[in-house]
Amino acid sequence: MIYRCIDCGKTSFETECPWCPAAHDADEPASGEAAAQIPLDPAFLPEFQYRPRNLLLRLLLKRRNQARLDTARNNILQKYARFRIPYFANFIAIAGSGEAGLELAALTDPAANDNHSDTAIFREILVRKGFAELRDAPELFGKLLLTTRFSEDYRAFCLESVPHVRDSLRETLKSWIAETGPRFRNDLCLFLHVLWSSNIRHPELPFNDRAATTYGTPLLPRQRVRDVLDICEAIHLDLLVQRLDARLVHFDPDRTVSIAHVDAMNTDDFEKFLAALFRIAGFEIDETRPGGDRGSVMFGAQFGKRVVIHAISESGSVAAAAVQDAISARNVYACDDAIVVTNAYFTRSATDLANAAGIALIDRVELQNYLDEYNLRITEAYQEVANPALA
Repeated sequence: MIYRCIDCGKTSFETECPWCPAAHDADEPASGEAAAQIPLDPAFLPEFQYRPRNLLLRLLLKRRNQARLDTARNNILQKYARFRIPYFANFIAIAGSGEAGLELAALTDPAANDNHSDTAIFREILVRKGFAELRDAPELFGKLLLTTRFSEDYRAFCLESVPHVRDSLRETLKSWIAETGPRFRNDLCLFLHVLWSSNIRHPELPFNDRAATTYGTPLLPRQRVRDVLDICEAIHLDLLVQRLDARLVHFDPDRTVSIAHVDAMNTDDFEKFLAALFRIAGFEIDETRPGGDRGSVMFGAQFGKRVVIHAISESGSVAAAAVQDAISARNVYACDDAIVVTNAYFTRSATDLANAAGIALIDRVELQNYLDEYNLRITEAYQEVANPALA
């Protein structure tokens, strides 16, 4: 099984996060709190595992208590499977990527059960539709939300990762890291899990298939994961060295686009440049429409999801109205995701609305990161033409 830690966001094959500082503290008593780990499969939640306190209990009570636990678990999982589509999945999409996680701590507090947040109301909807077990189990409900979000992220991650598969593990990792960058540190176990689930085997990866059915059994030993992580760090360093070397050798100021160039663009040029920028970032841009006084709207796709991109060239701050335009466009044109991008900054109200509605924001700082990637790709393209042997 694969888990994602609520605290650090990294993935692992263990019921307790090996990456968080507490995992490395030998003097820290074992708390048994696997709650910080959200499994891809809700059947692996710790609430569904029978763990008696001592050997005597295990011998005398295991069969009877395990049977009761299995019955309760199967009942809850059957209801979760019934409500996952459309209720859980659609709530995650509607509420936005951060809302469910932010409210998890509040929902585990009995004093917070009377609030009227979207998450609390959603739980009440499920209870009224027959998922009565959630009425007195707000913490379990929060974890079911998080495992739903994890599974949705995993589905998109698979689409992104499979094209990087090569004949050898090192070449596979190199292709993946070249695209994902430093994010490989958080998602390495996720990527290895994709390889395993796609039946891709390498001698360096002794997968334990029992992990798919046995709680507490890691898919790979912790030390083997760390060995692969060391390989990834070396690959990442090599890529950084190669890229900087190429930029130093082939840098051409006449072909480089700076944020000052972007500021000087008119609306049409800004729109066309962003279309090229997002294509380089992996989006398929297929249509652009004027957006009135508040910029233009582009439509595209990435990893099988339809995306609307609201582009705003602005000298001042971008207000919440622009985010509301993106929300409306996402709903009207039945898109999965929405992005607002500007060469300026967003107001606090715009950021708050975007966080609540699950709208991605790209401001001046983030746009500079896209420009760096754009300029790097220009350099690499120039290098391929100038010296095909290095391509």
